[in-house]
Amino acid sequence: MAKRTKIGLEIEAALKEVQAHRRGEVALESRVVDPMPAARVKAIVRKVAKSPKDFERKFGVPARTIEGWEQNKKIDVAGRVLLMVIEKNPEAVEDVMAVG
Repeated sequence: MAKRTKIGLEIEAALKEVQAHRRGEVALESRVVDPMPAARVKAIVRKVAKSPKDFERKFGVPARTIEGWEQNKKIDVAGRVLLMVIEKNPEAVEDVMAVG
């Protein structure tokens, strides 16, 4: 019989917790990121940039992507989170983009 390692035991415990969650026996912490309607995308972009191209220069998101989002194309969770951060603190994202 193979030796049971610490990491293996932790993975086992995590999988048991997931199974218990799926059966409704335990509640796991989760966070839901609300959908981002096109009107809100437009408002965020207009608040911090003159155009989608200007937004691309500042924040690194391609102008075509922004234009798609403004036309109600689906935004993944990472995109929604980035837009929410830009909405609340655009300088933080600009600072990060300037560094790297």
